[in-house]
Amino acid sequence: MQKFVTSSTLARWLLAACSVVLALCSAQVAFAQQEPAAEPAAVTADDGGSWELGVHGSAGDLTAATAAERAGMWEKLNGWFVRRYSFAESSAWEEDFKRSALGGTEQNYIDTVDLQFYVGHGAPGRFTFADTTHDDGTLQAPGDCNTAWGNDDNEWLALTSCQVLADAGIGPMAQCMNRQHLILGFVTNASAYFNKTDTQAYHFGRYLRNGYNMTQAWFAACDVAQRNRTARVIAEETSCFNDNPYYSSVCADTLDDDYFWQTHNCGTESASYVSVDAVQTMPVFQFAPYSLDEANRDFQNLGAVFGVPVTTTLAANSILEDSPPPTPSADGFLVSTDGTLEVDGNSGIFRYTNLEQMWSDQNATQVLAVHSAAVTALTVDDARTVADTFLNSNNLMADGAVFYEVITDTTGTLGRDNQVAAAAISEAETPSMYQVIYSRKLTAPSVMASGVQEDVTYTVVGPGAKQKVYVPVTAPSGVVASGALNGVAPLGVQGGWRELEPAIHAASGEQLMTTVLDVAVAEDLYLALDDKVTMNSIPINISSREVLSATLAYWESSAGSAQGQLIPVFEFTVRFTEASTGDIFQDFAYVPVNPMYMRPYAKILNPPLYIIAGQQVTLAAADAAQTLNNLGLGEQFDFVMGFNGAEGTYTYEWYLDTVAPENKIVDENPNDGLRQITFTPPASGDGRIEKLSVILVVTDTDSPNTSVGMDVATTLQQLFLPAVNR
Repeated sequence: MQKFVTSSTLARWLLAACSVVLALCSAQVAFAQQEPAAEPAAVTADDGGSWELGVHGSAGDLTAATAAERAGMWEKLNGWFVRRYSFAESSAWEEDFKRSALGGTEQNYIDTVDLQFYVGHGAPGRFTFADTTHDDGTLQAPGDCNTAWGNDDNEWLALTSCQVLADAGIGPMAQCMNRQHLILGFVTNASAYFNKTDTQAYHFGRYLRNGYNMTQAWFAACDVAQRNRTARVIAEETSCFNDNPYYSSVCADTLDDDYFWQTHNCGTESASYVSVDAVQTMPVFQFAPYSLDEANRDFQNLGAVFGVPVTTTLAANSILEDSPPPTPSADGFLVSTDGTLEVDGNSGIFRYTNLEQMWSDQNATQVLAVHSAAVTALTVDDARTVADTFLNSNNLMADGAVFYEVITDTTGTLGRDNQVAAAAISEAETPSMYQVIYSRKLTAPSVMASGVQEDVTYTVVGPGAKQKVYVPVTAPSGVVASGALNGVAPLGVQGGWRELEPAIHAASGEQLMTTVLDVAVAEDLYLALDDKVTMNSIPINISSREVLSATLAYWESSAGSAQGQLIPVFEFTVRFTEASTGDIFQDFAYVPVNPMYMRPYAKILNPPLYIIAGQQVTLAAADAAQTLNNLGLGEQFDFVMGFNGAEGTYTYEWYLDTVAPENKIVDENPNDGLRQITFTPPASGDGRIEKLSVILVVTDTDSPNTSVGMDVATTLQQLFLPAVNR
């Protein structure tokens, strides 16, 4: 596809030049392109050929988390999808999604790629951008995008963003579709993470490579990467739910008077109450070694349980040779040749999905037909019985599993109307399948404030502490009438969690304990540093936060993540105020109870306001081995964030654009210390006013868990005057 420089690009260059001369422009966040590219050309129709990806990430205050999401999306699709553009923070613009009739350039951006991925702040029917000059920083549906998406090349829009597809937002967002096939997003808040292998985007791409359709990949990623969240997918037609780039299978481009959606609860239980004032120390638990031989054994056994042919080979390649091409890096998962069964080779966490029934066109069509027909339906109690029986009879009920609840996934359809009331969405939904969910509970001896040791029951939270069974909502009448519920086969199972063992002191032989930080100090730390200390980040534009309550729990990360110990955490219940709407809501934030489990402190010190392409620049990082008090963050924070504190080993790496090996900055003056980087900023051919984004990665090499702190220089602006032909 031809690429060219448009008049808007020239205007942006001239704006950059004026900014230099007048020194009046504000600093803007940017995303340095590693591959020089002119502004994408507009297209007049679906262009066929290779699948194409566009990426936008813009949250302003969550730059490290959005960087991880962008990196996760690109890593899993690299070599299969062609990346046409990737913009972050102030180089990600609202006008890229805004309809051309209002001065937007959606025809040059979102509608030139098959898959558009966005990560950033959201609210019902809207998502935002750090740069408020192109145009006002908020894409508001339907006005900004009414019937604008999909009449050219775009098929799918995926958003790791809070509440965009909430009941109040689904109608307005559907109104923006114009032959677009799917919009994938969240009803509730979403969670973003620092480690790319934890992100929604990474697992979304991973499941696409396993042959899942778009809807299945989005919902399965939510199951793996999220906790206590609800995802949703809007489709132009039910057949679009089956869109599958792996098999080059997509629905027809259509636009009519109705739309469809599926809603999936990815939830788990929040932590049960434990007094933060009563507990002085919590026991340390490590994960038992899990070998490749054990993973192969479990894979074979699960294959027999679910009737899935398996081979004992780690999934480094695709299930169809060269379609898509091999993934750039093996995930450590064993995956069946049909993609329906996987086992994490590092933890034993497994997942089985009936790809014909779960979140498919067939399932949606059946459910909508059931909505108006007399059928024999299973009850909530029936679903619980089916799940319990299946898990117990196949020895799959995980240790410490406690039944939590039965919830339903739903499917709905309505006429296209952006004014539809939120209540009408719920009324239009019908159950599509049950989820029987089990929590992980752990009873362990803890030292109380009185000095006495007592058994305390903790909830294990986090996306890894999740066991669930999917059960159909209907069954043959004879099965229900006879009570032979063991004849009902689950549609899917997600289960197993990492096996625990006490961490023992080598000399004394006693179980190791970790001290619980004073809860007031932990609250202050959360309010001061937010995403630098939380296990999860919430991509919503927050104007204020208030901690309402706290309890204690343990955190287990998602399948595919390297974790050596359970992480003891505070679960804070927090009242948030959304900045643009003033809406007030509650959510959970998770902060380690001891600094040894916190990510190392990462901070780029005093980045210059301007840098110039071709002129050498030096950046410095804060010393992660220093106490936060010494770093000027508060006298009450007299500790180092890191497993071995001031004696720990912390490495410093610097990247341009994204955290990828090819983007690592080579230090031009390696003698000036590990915490400094000297490099020459490259010139870029991108037409978005020359800018640069630098990412600092600080790794705690002593930690038994993946412990990586990140910071993104958000005020670097690369100033460059283009040559003028005379």
